[in-house]
Amino acid sequence: MTHTTRTLAQTAQVAATLAQEIVADKHPRLVLLQGDLGGGKTTFCQAFGKALGIEQDITSPTFVIMKSYPIPGDQHTLHHLDLYRIEKAWELEELGLPAIIQDPTAILLVEWPNKTPEFWTDLPHTLVDFQVIDETSRKITIHYKS
Repeated sequence: MTHTTRTLAQTAQVAATLAQEIVADKHPRLVLLQGDLGGGKTTFCQAFGKALGIEQDITSPTFVIMKSYPIPGDQHTLHHLDLYRIEKAWELEELGLPAIIQDPTAILLVEWPNKTPEFWTDLPHTLVDFQVIDETSRKITIHYKS
């Protein structure tokens, strides 16, 4: 499924729709976000969280790697990861990521999964690819792997 967005509101709508579908168990809860720097990954994460009712500011966890946000009125927790500084897959194991992935109440948004592609290969996931068209336009393509 491909969307071309020209405004932040349009990108937010794509994120909100995906968030609601994931909470409804229509798609894998592991969401991998890939694309160029400035492509809209963090903006997408912010809108995704807001659609789930998270009122806290969702900021990029570049320096802490992972931030977690309880979803109000729900048993789920949103885990936002930024792997830009990760170099090896074993570092994800040290973060406790395998246990988080197995947690049925966890929803994961992972920026820069291409830094450790071998870690994700066999896991069911939703892949969101961001392509910059111009200063304001993005092509957002969503793939599902069961």
